[in-house]
Amino acid sequence: MLLRMPKIGMEMTEATLARWLADEGALVDKGQPLYEMETDKVTTEIESPGRGRLRRIAEVGVVYAVGDSVAELIDET
Repeated sequence: MLLRMPKIGMEMTEATLARWLADEGALVDKGQPLYEMETDKVTTEIESPGRGRLRRIAEVGVVYAVGDSVAELIDET
């Protein structure tokens, strides 16, 4: 499952990946915090939408457009 930079406000077009909250390769559960994204107005914690092994794509400190790929959850079944 590909994880993309979410849109959390009507006018939001981009955000900075502020920090990772889960390690590369970690097995994460649905609802577990994965990363923090930062806009000019707010810092938001983004949770995992499902269970899987985390593969990071995005880098901390880089600005990404809404919809850009930031990570992937690899199914462990």
